[in-house]
Amino acid sequence: MADKKISALTAKGSNLDETDLFIISKSDGAGGYDTKSITGAELKSFSVNTQTDTYTFVLTDANKLVELNNAATKTFTIPTNSSVAFPIGTEIKLAQYGAGQMRIAAAVGANLRSSGGKTKIAAQYGVATLIKRDTNEWYLYGDITT
Repeated sequence: MADKKISALTAKGSNLDETDLFIISKSDGAGGYDTKSITGAELKSFSVNTQTDTYTFVLTDANKLVELNNAATKTFTIPTNSSVAFPIGTEIKLAQYGAGQMRIAAAVGANLRSSGGKTKIAAQYGVATLIKRDTNEWYLYGDITT
C-alpha cells in the first residue's frame, strides 16, 4: 500500500461507522512495522469521570474527561510514571463542574508545566487539558489561573 498523507484522505465526518478501523503503523527499525489500530466506536465514545473529592489520576483517565463536582476546592494529583505509566502524548481533559475550584498538582518526582505557573481551573465550567510530554513531565493549558 502506498503511503498517503492525512490531508489526502477523504473526510468521513458524521458518517463514521462504529466498525470503521483506523490502522496506524510505524517502522520498527528492522524493515518491518509496528501496527496499532482504533475503531470508529472508540473514536466516537465519550467518557466522563466525575469526582467529588481529592483525586489522583489513573490510567483509565487517559484521553477522557475528568471533572470535579464539589462546592469546595479539591486537588487532583498527577502521579509519577513509576506509579501510573501513562504513555507519552496522553491527554486528560479537565472540567470544573461545581463551584469548588479544581487545583492540579504533581506528585513528588513529577513535573507540571504551565504558563505563569497556573495550576487551577479559572472558574465553574472552565476546562483545561493535561498533556504528558515526557516520562514525568506534563503540560497544563486552557482556562487556568494561579
